Amino acid sequence: MFRTPLLSLAAVFGLGLSSALAAGLPANSAQATAPHAAAAAHVAGPLAMPTFRPLKKHPIVALSFDDLPAAGGLRPGESRVSILTALSHELRAAHMKGVYGYVNAVDLPGDPDCQHALEIWMRAGMRLGSHTWSHPALDDVTARAYEANIAKNAPYVQQYADANGKKTDWHWFRYPYLEEGNTAEKHEDVRRWLRAHGYRVAEVTLNFNDDDWGDPYLRCKEKGDTAGIDWLEKSYLANAAAFIPVERQREQIAFGHEIPNVLLLHGTEFTTLMLPRLIALLRSEGFRFSTVPKVERNRAYRIDPIVGIPGGANFTNEVLATRGIKVPYPKALSEPHAKLDSICGGDSAGSE
Repeated sequence: MFRTPLLSLAAVFGLGLSSALAAGLPANSAQATAPHAAAAAHVAGPLAMPTFRPLKKHPIVALSFDDLPAAGGLRPGESRVSILTALSHELRAAHMKGVYGYVNAVDLPGDPDCQHALEIWMRAGMRLGSHTWSHPALDDVTARAYEANIAKNAPYVQQYADANGKKTDWHWFRYPYLEEGNTAEKHEDVRRWLRAHGYRVAEVTLNFNDDDWGDPYLRCKEKGDTAGIDWLEKSYLANAAAFIPVERQREQIAFGHEIPNVLLLHGTEFTTLMLPRLIALLRSEGFRFSTVPKVERNRAYRIDPIVGIPGGANFTNEVLATRGIKVPYPKALSEPHAKLDSICGGDSAGSE
């Protein structure tokens, strides 16, 4: 989830958002300009494509889950243990192991529910990486403070990642809010620190802000509002179905072709509820499933997009920015923010 002032990347890319299932962007929507000189050394391949190729029948995606063990709120009577038990069960039922969850350990000390939840996740054959100790926004802190926050998280991630007597690859780092630095200098400072401490960045190519449905679901569940829940379920899947093909098309401009994908999700109760239907949607689009380490062996992920982007961006948009390419999103593509805010007694008046 992007922070409220940063929900749109329009200021960076001139984006306008759309709802269609990707009929393709106009051929003239990509306007290439000279890339930043420092970034250019890290980027290979064509700067832009005049048209989109048809999407592949069998794309690849790795699911990944942020904010473990305590993503989003909890209903009375619900627990982190029950959520991660259900989430890991759904993943195993879909024949997935080695799925990464990225940990903010701030909730672990003194909280047996959070501690046990991570133990269950690992026993189910899943994996852990770091998401910082307390989920700071890199835009708002110094690089030094941010690096110290990652370092504070490390012993907790290692403790639970290796708890079953088998050492696992826990040196994968996911930036909160996908903020990799609002200046190129801050970006490079943190990247140097991560490399020096053995981390790889768990980049993201697909994201439809799944966690924006989390709190509205808790309100509707508490009220017993079945109509509200039905709308949330349908709009969640519609949002995924709209955004994912568009993001895949944008890869063709950034990299010259579609690359293996990483989908950002969150370990919330609602995403857990929706996971079987989301997996079915992905399979209907021809997706095959993999893990983050396998996906990010692809050479495209060797690119270090040295660019400052206030508010963060996914990997594809970072690479587009290093090349000075502006690719507007289809104008009708938008998340139903107003209704999500207002449904089942939320704070916003008005709906979409």
